[in-house]
Parts: sequence; structure tokens; C-alpha cells
Amino acid sequence: MSKSLKTFQRAHATELARRLAEPRRFIQVVAGARQVGRIKLVQQVTGTTRLPVRYASADEPTLRGVEWIAQQWEPARLAAADAGKVLADATV
Repeated sequence: MSKSLKTFQRAHATELARRLAEPRRFIQVVAGARQVGRIKLVQQVTGTTRLPVRYASADEPTLRGVEWIAQQWEPARLAAADAGKVLADATV
């Protein structure tokens, strides 16, 4: 792989990094069409931070309910608390 491909930074990386640096009150969602680089964007940004990260794919059509979001939120909240970050309870 060429060096230029390794260092390519996606356009939304700066915005995602800025949002992740804010005090946590909300879940950050990266959405977009298939095969546009969502996972690579998240990996690129979270690979340079010490923040706790929980990644969950919601591509499966059956994962649309409020229960699924709550199931993702609780472990993320606990991981952040363990890392000394504060995540407020969210109403979903």
C-alpha cells in the first residue's frame, strides 16, 4: 500500500474528532450509504484518541428499536465512567 493511501484523512474526520472531544451527553452516530467509508472514518478518528469507544453496527434492519439503542448505551456509559469520563443518562 502506498504511503499516500495510509495517510489519507476523510473529510468528516475533523468534525467527528471535535464532537468526540466534547463532554459526553449523547451518542455519536455515523450514518451513510453502504461502502462509503463509515467504519474507516471511525477507526481513523478513534485510533488517535484515548477516549473509550464502543462501536456497534446498526446495518441489520431488525436493530431499529429503542431497546437496541439502550443496550448499546449502557455498556458505553459504564466504559466511559471507568475511564473517568462522564456520560449522562439519555432519554431514548
